[in-house]
Amino acid sequence: MVLPDDLIRQGLLLQDVEIDDLNTYIKLKKACCKRYVDQYYGGWDNRIQTIISKDSFHRLLEVPHFCKILQDENTIGFFSYKEQEDQISEVALHVSPSFRGKGLKEFFLSHLVSRSQETHKPVYITVFQSDPWKSLLVDAGFQVYDKSRSHYLMSYNKQHGKGMNDYRNRIYSKSSETDIAFEQD
Repeated sequence: MVLPDDLIRQGLLLQDVEIDDLNTYIKLKKACCKRYVDQYYGGWDNRIQTIISKDSFHRLLEVPHFCKILQDENTIGFFSYKEQEDQISEVALHVSPSFRGKGLKEFFLSHLVSRSQETHKPVYITVFQSDPWKSLLVDAGFQVYDKSRSHYLMSYNKQHGKGMNDYRNRIYSKSSETDIAFEQD
């Protein structure tokens, strides 16, 4: 993934994430998500959110598409997605609030759409219901196919029927598999 010239002129650069980036990741995730956690989950608990962020960070280190966004050697954001055999999912973009509106979200969204078109794989994204990014996703061709108490579940390049990407179907499917396993014993 290569940044376009207009972002490079802003002093931006992409680099692979390293284990030493953990604390910066936690701080940026809080800067980006605290208002939504406060809104939907009754408040930001640093202890709990640090555990969640550490777990997320360590899992993302195993994903080939996990990069940090630098401006003048300072980390201002993180972007990740998981490309599987049949889909692109687990998309996360955390950008310092001071850099929003400078074309970063549009660039990464364009990258995901292009990747989907090249590979013929759907893209699945969850976005907080009150996040303004939802309208940018809709403008790019994403559709809401389901929602939870706090998130819209959105997809691009996919029929939007209830499939395995509906979180309830994934839960019920796993419990059904367990029931079948017990019946075979």
